[in-house]
Amino acid sequence: MTTVRRWTEQNHVTGSRPPWWWSATHYAVDVRLFADSDADGVGDLDGMRHRLGYLELIGIDTIWLTGVAMTGMGPNIGDPRQAASVLESFERLTSAAHDCDLRITLDIGVDVADLRQPRSQQELVRTLRFWNDLGVDGFRLALSQRGTPPESDTGGPDPETTRAIRAALADDSNRLISSFVEEQRASRGVWDVDFNRTLAETDFEAGSIREAVGKELAACREFDTRPGWLVSGRHFPRQVTRFGGGRLGRARAHAMALVLLALPGVVCIDSGEELGLPEVVGDETEMPTQELLGARVPMPWEGTAPPFGFSEAVDSCLPAPQDWDGLTIEAQLESADSTLSLYRRALELRRASIAGEDSVPPELFAEDEVEWYGAPPGCLAFRRGSRGLTCALNTSAHPVPLPPGEVLLSSAPLEEGQLPADTAAWLSTG
Repeated sequence: MTTVRRWTEQNHVTGSRPPWWWSATHYAVDVRLFADSDADGVGDLDGMRHRLGYLELIGIDTIWLTGVAMTGMGPNIGDPRQAASVLESFERLTSAAHDCDLRITLDIGVDVADLRQPRSQQELVRTLRFWNDLGVDGFRLALSQRGTPPESDTGGPDPETTRAIRAALADDSNRLISSFVEEQRASRGVWDVDFNRTLAETDFEAGSIREAVGKELAACREFDTRPGWLVSGRHFPRQVTRFGGGRLGRARAHAMALVLLALPGVVCIDSGEELGLPEVVGDETEMPTQELLGARVPMPWEGTAPPFGFSEAVDSCLPAPQDWDGLTIEAQLESADSTLSLYRRALELRRASIAGEDSVPPELFAEDEVEWYGAPPGCLAFRRGSRGLTCALNTSAHPVPLPPGEVLLSSAPLEEGQLPADTAAWLSTG
């Protein structure tokens, strides 16, 4: 049995209830590729605001904006007129998101070596206060090691910097501070949540997935921090492409989505992941993995031809494939078998159980304990606590028997009561 940190009043000062981010579902967005409001072919903050209803619909808790704090916005922004316009748009977005009960978090790039310098510490604190005053609900510190030799393993910021950052947000202890960490780095356990790249680099093989999950849960227990899970992102190929492309890659991506959303902790969904979008490359069979990175195009919203509702401009910043008409949000909302429909059902179950709604047993996601079952070769199964959700995954080539319990959701239809290859299922054992 593996456990991760339980909520206690001693861990935080927010009272007997866990903070809002404790089991939140984050949605990572590159604003430039999400929605364009001014027909210049590039996504913008107002475009993001106009599409908040979609994120409400699918059950997102937090919008994780990537790149915003590194594109001329911030306390040192240049042109005052441009600054005023951009910041007004940002404040409108934050206000509208809060009205929809959505949170806003930001990526902040941090060079660990620079943080050893008092001036850099002061600049980071100033940046955090700037965004904090604009209503941002949390930050993810993207730690880099540009000035640090790999063998030194100095990891994250020193205690003085950590105290300064905490002090900068002392007026609001409910702000989330997380980081993107590498396994075994010294930065583990410094912040509220550690987002780890492990599952974004793990093959679709049950033994490897179980090992990756087990190691991360053990590390979070050791460092007394909350796990943060993701399976794709700006620096990793989308799982449809990574798991083989086409129908096979999509089936495996569906299965992995249920594994991801069954784990205790914070989950991050990469924008477009919930649509089963692949990377856009000329020939996926001949492209090495490193050339797949960043092969992203704007979100396909509706219609039958590019840019699929992303912009009124004919030519958007990056062209979407002509054959994506079946992958649009509009098309997938109308299909019960789509990737989007699977994510919506899974997120609805997760959110309703965590919120204690009567329609879903609250014990499904209540416990942070992870108990592993014995499973056939090429398979894994784990349960959340003694009566919580059971998740089973089959990465073998043949159908296998399901664990005991009532099936709540499966990533593909069952075959005579058995779990097919490249499929995952959720079961209730209560």
